[in-house]
Amino acid sequence: MSESTDHERMAAVARGDLGSMSEIYRNRHRALFRFFFRLTGRQATAEDLVHEVFLRMIRYRHTYRGENSDGGFEAWMYRIARNALTDHARKNRHETAAEEGVVEAVESMRPTPFETTAKRQDLALLHRALRELPDEKRELLVLTRFQNLTYEQIGVILGCGAGTVKTRVFRAMKELSGIYLELCKEKAS
Repeated sequence: MSESTDHERMAAVARGDLGSMSEIYRNRHRALFRFFFRLTGRQATAEDLVHEVFLRMIRYRHTYRGENSDGGFEAWMYRIARNALTDHARKNRHETAAEEGVVEAVESMRPTPFETTAKRQDLALLHRALRELPDEKRELLVLTRFQNLTYEQIGVILGCGAGTVKTRVFRAMKELSGIYLELCKEKAS
């Protein structure tokens, strides 16, 4: 699943070959789901938002400019994703996030039951700490740490420079670390 391959497929979609969208969906829907789930904490919402992104990609295919402009395909796709999330948040202000203990399953190499329980508790604390961050900081961490976007791509998505993104990520990580440590202290007492 290379950036240039999905770029070529999206360019074909922009020219009217809507069949190419199915391969883009196969390549990108899991990453988009994880992005939305980590930001919303709700599986159904994440699934709905993934579908909304692909509908918008088809609807706004004429706005796709290519891999060398505005951060490429991935940045274009995540700008659409952010807009879908923003629109959803406006419409559903009263929706609640997932319970504290409900976290995304993480694949591992057959851990022991003790390791599994400890990992779940740590992930639950980390998930809770992430949920306590302000939305803009949580979004930055999801884009960098979970979606593996570069600072340059995120800068294009957010409309700022890569240096600004790097500074914001550093501050968000520092704040997340502080929240996580406080939660660990609460758990220990």
